[in-house]
Parts: sequence; structure tokens; C-alpha cells
Amino acid sequence: MLNPTFVGFFITLVVMKKLLIILILLTSTNGFSQIRVEDIGDNWKSKVNIALDTIKKYDIEKYENILKVCNHVTFWNGNFSTTEDSTTIMISQKDMLINNIFNVAAILVHESYHLGVLKYGLKLNNDYEEYLAYQYEYNFLMKIPTLNIKLLEFDIKMMDYYKKKLDIRE
Repeated sequence: MLNPTFVGFFITLVVMKKLLIILILLTSTNGFSQIRVEDIGDNWKSKVNIALDTIKKYDIEKYENILKVCNHVTFWNGNFSTTEDSTTIMISQKDMLINNIFNVAAILVHESYHLGVLKYGLKLNNDYEEYLAYQYEYNFLMKIPTLNIKLLEFDIKMMDYYKKKLDIRE
């Protein structure tokens, strides 16, 4: 017959092992780094984080791409959003003052396309890259059911502009 103390000890070990496995699974990362968002006031950091959550909700592939290519989001006083280096998205004050989370999400998606082109060493004509970035952004926006049509109209306008400039015919 087994000693009751030994059985109790054995059961405790089994339970602790299962708890340890659960703890490891819950705290493990998915292999992507955290994006550092500058905190400059005006609640912009929170708006960028909400925009990232929005991207994650509606298009997980684009969200994962952002995590792969971007590790920093900052802000500047320019008239347009852009990239600063190979891993930083700079959102313009003008874009933030529009105060539209979907617009911020679209900017993050658009600029992450440019970071991906840079990261993977693709050599594209600047106008063609911009055209593709607007297509990428448009494809994201089409997944949002409650979207303001003005964002889609802007992307269509920009894609048409670059199509004409590049003489792309469909």
C-alpha cells in the first residue's frame, strides 16, 4: 500500500506542474516586439494604441506586419505622415488633429507598407510604391463596417492620381 503522504506529495507535484505550464503559456510572447509610442500629451499615445487595436480587430495580417516592421511611433509638425527611419512611423500633427481613430489606423497601415518595402529591400519606383501603399491601406479600410466613406474616397482619389501618373490602365 502507498503511503498517503507520498500520494499527497505526488498529486501536489502534478498540480504544480500543470499550473507552471499554464503560467508559461499565458505569459509567453508571440514573437513580436512591442511598439513604443511617444507620449507627448493630448492623449495621442492612447489614440495610436486604440488605432493599433482597431487594426488587430479588423485585419490581423496587417497588424502582425506592423509589429514586424515598426518598433516606434512618433509625431511631428509636418503636413503629412511619413516614416523617419527603417522602423519608425511619424504621424503628423495635422493628421492627429483630425481626431479620427480610423484615420490613424489607416496611416499606420499605409506607413507600415513603406517600412516593409524598406525592410525587405524592394526596389520600387517611388510613385509605384505610393500607389501600392494606398491600395494596401484601401484593402484594410474596406474591412471596417462602420467606416466613414471619406477615408475610402481619399484612397480612391490618391490611387487614381498615381495610376494616371504611372499610366496604369485596368
